[in-house]
Amino acid sequence: MKKIFILILIITSNLFAQEGRLIPNPIRNIPRWVRTEFSVRHLDDNYTVSYQLYPYYLRADFNGDSRRDVAIQIVEKKSGKTGFAIFHTKKTQALTIPISIIGAGTSLTRIGDDFKWVNFWNVTSRKQMFDKKSLPVFDEDVISIGKRDSTNGYIYWDGKKYSWQRNKEQLN
Repeated sequence: MKKIFILILIITSNLFAQEGRLIPNPIRNIPRWVRTEFSVRHLDDNYTVSYQLYPYYLRADFNGDSRRDVAIQIVEKKSGKTGFAIFHTKKTQALTIPISIIGAGTSLTRIGDDFKWVNFWNVTSRKQMFDKKSLPVFDEDVISIGKRDSTNGYIYWDGKKYSWQRNKEQLN
């Protein structure tokens, strides 16, 4: 009887030990080509990927070239300042992927270089922007960021660089 009990104990402990072994890794939620480019371009020397915002990345056409780009949240290692890295999809026959760093120690017009205050983000499509008469007309999708019950606005491509537009509907 003792031998049977020990055998059952060993079998069940092995079965349950396998369940708790794997911890979900959020980096697997970011597209592989972005992770590869982050490493190959040595961005990991100065920045770490942050998973404070959900979803972990945004995918849309941020620069109006009809290709889907990816934005991730990053933190500058030296200063601890938070921001975003936007990976633009590589054009045919281009040698490199253009990457834009917003915040994380790099200043964005009138809003600063640290986006620690941001606690939500999402993509606002062109159609949604055209419905809001108080905002400028954009030719591409924009990143809507903000702090609940406080400041919010849009990060958008102005044709040359990324800019910030505060949500004017908040001011009313």
